[in-house]
Amino acid sequence: MAQEQASMPNFGALADLHGSLKNMGQARKRRQLNDLASKLGVEVQAGDESLAAEDLTNVFIQRAKDAGKTDQEI
Repeated sequence: MAQEQASMPNFGALADLHGSLKNMGQARKRRQLNDLASKLGVEVQAGDESLAAEDLTNVFIQRAKDAGKTDQEI
């Protein structure tokens, strides 16, 4: 029985690892989101993180245009 328990994966450690990887991915996405917003001179708004990359790009470009940026500036 002890041998059987020793061969079982540590599910707590697996959950911790999964959480860490998820947080790293979210932090990377937030950093990219903030970098793009900064380059375009727009503000990040609630819900932006949940947008797909193409949709986010289009939203940021539209915000930049609404703020008076030209296509050359964008």
